[in-house]
Amino acid sequence: MTKRSSPAVFPPAPVDLIAVAVGDCEVLLAWTECGAGGHGFRIERADGIGSAGPFSVIGGVGPHVAAFRDGTVKPRTIYSYRVHAWNASGNSLPSNVTAVTMPRAGTELPSD
Repeated sequence: MTKRSSPAVFPPAPVDLIAVAVGDCEVLLAWTECGAGGHGFRIERADGIGSAGPFSVIGGVGPHVAAFRDGTVKPRTIYSYRVHAWNASGNSLPSNVTAVTMPRAGTELPSD
């Protein structure tokens, strides 16, 4: 008998990624998880706007966690982000790419 291997089943890509600058020194990311089968998420960042990259992994979170805080940003810089779900078979396709422009240092948050 010939043993047949199962085809790789990759997790579905996350959707609806958003990025919000908090002051001049951090970005909060949030996304929607699309289905089961993932072991977590890998977060990637690139300088500038767009999906051309190059993107680098800046962190990760476990399964069913749909948020990440990037505290390694610099003022007056534009960053693009994307997220991959992953499992034993590998990475999902990337989420949508979203960009955020960091304000200059010392910018106050708006008050109501």
